[in-house]
Amino acid sequence: MHRPVRVAASLLVLSVALAACGGHSAIPSAPTGSIPAAAGGAASGGTIDSLHFVPGGVPHAAGIFAFSDMGRRAPSAPVKVAILLKYNNQAQLDQLVSAQSNPASGQYHQYLSNEAFNSMFAPTAQQEQAVAQSLRSAGFTITHEYANRTVIDAVAPTSAVESLFKTRIHTVTQGKYGERYLNTQVATLPATIAPLVKDVTMNDLVVAHTRARVVTPGRHSAPRQLRALGAPHPMMHGAFSAYATNVVSNPGFETGAIDSGWFQCGNASASISTLHPHAGTYDQLSGMTNNEPNGDAGVCQAVTVPTNGTLTFWVYQQTNEVDTSYSWQEADLLDSSGNVVQNFYTSANNHAGWVQQSVNLSAYAGGSYYLYFGVHGSPYPGMYDAQYLDDVSLANAGSSTPTPAPTATPTPVSTPSPTPAPTATPAPTATPVSTPTPTAAPTSTPIAANCTNAAADNGPLSGANGFLATGVAKAFDFPVQHGCNGAGQTVAVEIDTPINPSDVTGYLNAAGVTQTGSITNVAVDGGGSASSSDYVETALDVETISGLAPGANIRVYNFPSLSSQSIEDGYNLAVSDGIASVINSSFGGCETGDTAFTNTTNSIAEQAAAKGITFAASSGDSGSDECGTGNNPPAPSSPASDPYFVAVGAVNFTESSSGTLSSITAGVDSANGFSSGGGVSTIFALPSYQQGIAGVATSGRNDPDISLPGVGVMVYANGTQQQVDGTSWSSPEFVAFMAEVNELHNTHFGFINPKLYSVFSTSGYTDYTDVTSGSNGAYSAVSGYDLVTGIGAPKGWALANAL
Repeated sequence: MHRPVRVAASLLVLSVALAACGGHSAIPSAPTGSIPAAAGGAASGGTIDSLHFVPGGVPHAAGIFAFSDMGRRAPSAPVKVAILLKYNNQAQLDQLVSAQSNPASGQYHQYLSNEAFNSMFAPTAQQEQAVAQSLRSAGFTITHEYANRTVIDAVAPTSAVESLFKTRIHTVTQGKYGERYLNTQVATLPATIAPLVKDVTMNDLVVAHTRARVVTPGRHSAPRQLRALGAPHPMMHGAFSAYATNVVSNPGFETGAIDSGWFQCGNASASISTLHPHAGTYDQLSGMTNNEPNGDAGVCQAVTVPTNGTLTFWVYQQTNEVDTSYSWQEADLLDSSGNVVQNFYTSANNHAGWVQQSVNLSAYAGGSYYLYFGVHGSPYPGMYDAQYLDDVSLANAGSSTPTPAPTATPTPVSTPSPTPAPTATPAPTATPVSTPTPTAAPTSTPIAANCTNAAADNGPLSGANGFLATGVAKAFDFPVQHGCNGAGQTVAVEIDTPINPSDVTGYLNAAGVTQTGSITNVAVDGGGSASSSDYVETALDVETISGLAPGANIRVYNFPSLSSQSIEDGYNLAVSDGIASVINSSFGGCETGDTAFTNTTNSIAEQAAAKGITFAASSGDSGSDECGTGNNPPAPSSPASDPYFVAVGAVNFTESSSGTLSSITAGVDSANGFSSGGGVSTIFALPSYQQGIAGVATSGRNDPDISLPGVGVMVYANGTQQQVDGTSWSSPEFVAFMAEVNELHNTHFGFINPKLYSVFSTSGYTDYTDVTSGSNGAYSAVSGYDLVTGIGAPKGWALANAL
């Protein structure tokens, strides 16, 4: 007889009084307790609650993770499963983690050793083996059991999986990720093991993507020939005499055709659409909503730029690409040979709504050029890219001071030096930036005796391809500037590729930073591929931490892919090892895409909290639209929305030549398709640490929590320098910060979320910088907490001392 997976109702009382723990130490002694005889129940209340959660649920991947169902999987085809076991005494575990993060509690920072956690809360060896034996009896092979007895990995033929879990397994194709599989029915478990199992992941869908968005210099600098145009269009050499005017002809395409000045530009066809014009009856479509063009599809018109010429136009963009590596939307000013004179943007936006663009072309007054609007594609099953265009205008803007050309693309500094102009600039549509008051290090707080009095970061602020470590360390006053460089601390990076240490060396040489900590690759499930396209992410994570916390040791837990099971195994191994005190996750995906993944990652993070380990994750690079629904509804990213994770958003900033923070806005680079993520969870209820915070939505967990720089960083990958945007940068910045905070206080902060908010409630913006301008789609940055930048940006040294 089988029944659906559900939470057991009974509770077993822990036989040891947790309050017996006392004292405050960096590596506290663990309390002892008897081993429970059976799995305990979930807490009836507590600080972390789930909302709409179905254990063993069916994945619903969308957007870039969308898949095509190929039908029932062959009975003999292998299926891997990851079984998440229930903790014993869940209610008491919740209470302990809450107490460990409460300075008023006698259990504050009294963390459990691996052995103590296993004794008090982990499934017993007998419980683990009961589940393992049930799997073996059903035809499964156990592939991995962990020291913390939390996850069991197994594999079996499809027929055995379907029989045991009373589900169906289908084979799917998941776009660029290839052939995968998933369960199409909610799983049920045999009654013999149902009380012991919290969830089961039985798909190998890719559920997350990295957040590093490479800025391609060639696409953002002139001159460049739009080579996909091929041979010049017949009008390319004769159009000026016929169509060179100061006003765009047929600006709204209301002739119902690509004519009256417009002509096809590219080797693939553009078209006219009536689907959702900005105004009137027609708009113009480049690319497709169900595919990508094979090359370039777009339209051109010849123009003579008027005095004080300002170009305005409206675009409606849809794509499931995550970056501009294979396909992009584009707008340019071309010369008569098709060379790009100025690139207005190169993006992978999925706004599904009309956005107005404005460009100052007064520098080209009197010249004859072509306007180009289009999409470049590289067809791949399941991928699409489209751009609608309407209401194009090029007119004399009058004698007022012209507005600057689009500044969303970070502008490289010509020469690396200690005091170059900053490389990142605000998005063109941002409201006036906040001007923070520079905050000096508190004179009453000397360098802590716990720190090594290490040298401060003092290299160049930035280089030809973006910001470097010193640019962030000075502007945000990281503890490394006060002698705390993370020495004696170990942090972890979770990712699907190992790191090449020679790239880290190349970065540190450019940054002028000397690393004293070590770097270790740790293979999970066979390890990741060094040739993966995600390698830039690995380099970004490791180099960011190495530059900002050069004394910290770094363990790179690398696994085969960003699938649910690979990530879960990577997390669980790091927590089971218990070596790292802070763990970074610069990836994510739609929160509701795979609830088994969401439940498993948060459960593992709670165990980490009990052991004094902090989890951090990027809040996302798709603004409020992580699930690709066109903000209908908005949605946050997982695992950042897990309540036991710190969700780290992004800001854009400028600094003076001495490194003092000058301005700060929400992290946006529209030319690179980047917008810092944020939103409200529909999986997790509002946690207690966010209750009572002005600006917080009460319907669920809000993210991000805090934000750090995310636009225009230099990365050294595969022997070359690249410029990158993304919350991929902000999350490892926070990890470096926490390594230094742990060193400063000679302890681990573990579940830091309550403390971040309590400091904010007590001192407001004494220890944070408020970010009040910028938008991520559905939400705008405002005074106080918001769903774009969270509380705001930490004032490093001030916050480190306040924690």
